[in-house]
Amino acid sequence: MRILFTSYGGGHVTAILPVLKAMQQRGHDCRYLALTTAGEAASREGIEHTRPIDYVDLQNSEIADWGARLAQRHHTDGKGISIDESIAYLGVSFMNLASILGVEEAWRRYEISGLNAFCPVAFMREVLAREKPGVVVATSSPRMEMAALRAAYQLRIPSLCMIELFGIQEEPWLSRPDNGHVVSISRPDVKRRLIAAGRCGDEIYLTGSPMFDRLDDPTLPAVGREWRRQHDVGDHEVLVFWAEQPEPPNPELPRRVRAHLARVCEKNSWRLVIRLHPSSTDPRGEVIPPGCLQSHGDENLAHVIHACDIGITLTSTVGWELMLAGKPLIVISISSYSDLVTYGQDDGALAVSSLDLVEEGIKKILSGGAEAQRLAAQRQQLPPPGKATGRICELLESEVVGWLGGSGSTARRLQP
Repeated sequence: MRILFTSYGGGHVTAILPVLKAMQQRGHDCRYLALTTAGEAASREGIEHTRPIDYVDLQNSEIADWGARLAQRHHTDGKGISIDESIAYLGVSFMNLASILGVEEAWRRYEISGLNAFCPVAFMREVLAREKPGVVVATSSPRMEMAALRAAYQLRIPSLCMIELFGIQEEPWLSRPDNGHVVSISRPDVKRRLIAAGRCGDEIYLTGSPMFDRLDDPTLPAVGREWRRQHDVGDHEVLVFWAEQPEPPNPELPRRVRAHLARVCEKNSWRLVIRLHPSSTDPRGEVIPPGCLQSHGDENLAHVIHACDIGITLTSTVGWELMLAGKPLIVISISSYSDLVTYGQDDGALAVSSLDLVEEGIKKILSGGAEAQRLAAQRQQLPPPGKATGRICELLESEVVGWLGGSGSTARRLQP
């Protein structure tokens, strides 16, 4: 069976690649279309891949001109994406929108919604026509991943959409039947919300997310202790981990939080390790406060998670990984995206409403008092990591084979 996988970078690529590699080991012909920063992650894993530029004709002056205009706003050197790749990706996305709305209305829509105005289904239909997959697998991102699932639906190609965690932002499109013939999820509350939004419950499978499977490794605590030794973090020292996310409406917010945490840690003789997001602005231009450690993108995230004593984030899915690893988590609910995550006391996270409350929150958790114990007990109830990759592989092989056979209720789901 030929399977086309596609995803963006960050958490999306870490969810996709374990399934791709496992399906290859099961004898399937797997192709990977890497979007934006996912190409760098695929290269590190030794995964052959294509990029949107491989399917785009940059001799088309409209694509080149529109892409160059958009790249002036959106291309950043140092992220592993060439300027030509940005032009191709942005130009073909705009061309698809303009072919539907007209150029003037497409620009107006883009000015309102930014890159989320784009969903280049026509382009992805061309990609699928060239690759001829029997199955399409993507995560729950908008734009090209959404376009790949919709194109698969229109072409009657079975597809699976992997929701890495919350699925709140994605509800408006995942509630539609043309965004994955089946959906795999990590949390029961996601299924309840999708059904309430109109999605058929029979199409939703609780599998867990492959991006967390790597935490099911009994050697990780020892590796975490070794990480501390290599970075001169004493056994007695508190190591705070800041998992940063970009904030497009307010790009200074992560920097402000980063600087505040550095001051708090210095004041209390705690150590701070900073992990920038791969889609942040050029990391070479970001200021890491003096005395702080930095975890680079090519470093195994699980090693740093097991090295730290407590984690802090605004909205990053790394927060979920921290809790699955048994680490306390503080969520600072000051992001414009805070309503798109559901970290809270039911999961075992401590949510605070301002930067000024972070120091008190860290001390409360480190004290080991009643609230710290209650949150720890909640974290122990979370579903353990591991085996999600195998569950999704079995889902692909069992359900999708049924679709390809063209019989029963599964065949009816392929009707666009």
